[in-house]
Amino acid sequence: MPGTTDRRATVVVAGADRWSAQDLAERIERYFADAYEVLSAATRGEAERVLEGAASAGRRVAAVVAAEDLSDGSGSDLLRETDAVPPAGRLLLSDSGARAGGEGQDGIQVLPARPDEDDLWPRLERMLYETAPEDQQKVVVEGDRRDAAVYRVIRFLLLNHVPFAVTHGPAGQAGVIVRIDGRELRNPPLIALAEALHLTRYSGGTDYDVVVVGGGPAGLTAAINHAGLFGHKVLIVENEAPGGAAGTAVNVIDNHFGFPDGIVAGELAQRGLRQALNQKVEWLPACRAESLSALKELYAGDGQPPIRRLRVTARHDDGRSVELNAAAVVVACGVTARRQGGKHELDYEGRGVYYMALPADAWQVSKDDSIVVVGAGDTAGRAALMFAEKSTKVTLLVRGTLEGSVMLQQLKDRIKQSGIVVREKTEIDEYVGTKGRLTDVRLRTANKPLEKLPVNAVYVLIGADPDTKWLLSANVRLTKGYVATGTDVGPNVPSYATSVPGVFAAGDVRYRGVRRIAMAAGEGAAAALAVHNYFTGRAQLLRMDGDTANAALSAYYA
Repeated sequence: MPGTTDRRATVVVAGADRWSAQDLAERIERYFADAYEVLSAATRGEAERVLEGAASAGRRVAAVVAAEDLSDGSGSDLLRETDAVPPAGRLLLSDSGARAGGEGQDGIQVLPARPDEDDLWPRLERMLYETAPEDQQKVVVEGDRRDAAVYRVIRFLLLNHVPFAVTHGPAGQAGVIVRIDGRELRNPPLIALAEALHLTRYSGGTDYDVVVVGGGPAGLTAAINHAGLFGHKVLIVENEAPGGAAGTAVNVIDNHFGFPDGIVAGELAQRGLRQALNQKVEWLPACRAESLSALKELYAGDGQPPIRRLRVTARHDDGRSVELNAAAVVVACGVTARRQGGKHELDYEGRGVYYMALPADAWQVSKDDSIVVVGAGDTAGRAALMFAEKSTKVTLLVRGTLEGSVMLQQLKDRIKQSGIVVREKTEIDEYVGTKGRLTDVRLRTANKPLEKLPVNAVYVLIGADPDTKWLLSANVRLTKGYVATGTDVGPNVPSYATSVPGVFAAGDVRYRGVRRIAMAAGEGAAAALAVHNYFTGRAQLLRMDGDTANAALSAYYA
């Protein structure tokens, strides 16, 4: 891989056979949201060649996981003799080890050949934390993984590819404590966590050529084109992490141009963010747009739409407000998860009720946990199958029928062949819990009395609604809640332009948009071109009061 642009560290898995090696490698890659390149080998010799290849490509090896019984030698010898990774990053899977589950010779970590995943994932988290470079910030999360505050922090770290370790807090500890290089944050807002981890790239400015709302594929691509092709000063405002909702997808994307072997959405998003930052795009995560308004409006003449500068008012999750002025705004904020609607649902958000299912969620589940997945689309089907790999008590609730749903047929077939219980024409009537934690749901099935079902967690995956309420303040025209653009606004309205001059839309939030990652990226690029055309001949839009930084750019459009 000489000359590779992939900056991820590498994890190498050497298994007793090719299937087990590939299976574990794929699970590790998914669990850590594709933050690491995980390579598999079926023999000791192959593992050594993989390690040599990583070294020649200048890749850092974060961990090596080896089965004891390799076909051409000992896994413990491989780990003992390699100098590609420090002892803290060496894990042996062996049933014959005298201290399986502890530490073997030379500091090598030891787990059973088929470890319980409740032991495997915390051990790998700790290993990757301990082998991180000295100049990389180290994060320790203290608290109960099932606590809503802890879950929120772990999810944020996973989606941002930040190495971390989790430890149990003292008995009776409520909430979460995050330790970063000796600094202690108690129940931190996500923006405080992002700032402490240097995940923000925000200058603190208020005036931009373009503000992009949403850091998913559409928003990132729009920003890259604005900054890279046209030299615009650009800021992206993102609710949480790069990729938006697309960044949480668990399936490999195998239909995206340029990735013949497929790519996980989270890694695609991280690459997109790096590309945007390389173009000097500013990045403000953990910040949600609240309103849009026009600062001033000037008559353009010749039948042209009025010239105006716009203001986006946004708010961090700690309550701080940010006011951003721009010549154009690209709305790429996507969609937000739809609530199911049962009684007391909101009381248990993050405390047993969740609206996305990450691989790390499944691997915290034990075989006796009762997991309910609500939905009949592909996302719900994949999540149910993912949980069924760990738990024997997975129930899929379908409001209609499974066969009549829009789910891919191959997913339907796999669900029918699995141990998943499918409850058709069934909805949750009420969520029930004790001490703030969900314990049961009451199910409503057609022509049957309410039924109580004990649960450990419910994953509501019934689609999403456009995140557009903040646009009502500017009278942006909406159609079925989505942003209307182009001919849906009027016969002479350019593509991706909205009913408000200077406001454009791309991606899932756009009416008639195609809900595919590749299409969202294409729309982001097209929206950037539409903004470029809007700016042409309107240099005064780009001249900000008291700011001469864009003088050359203004001349370009004059």
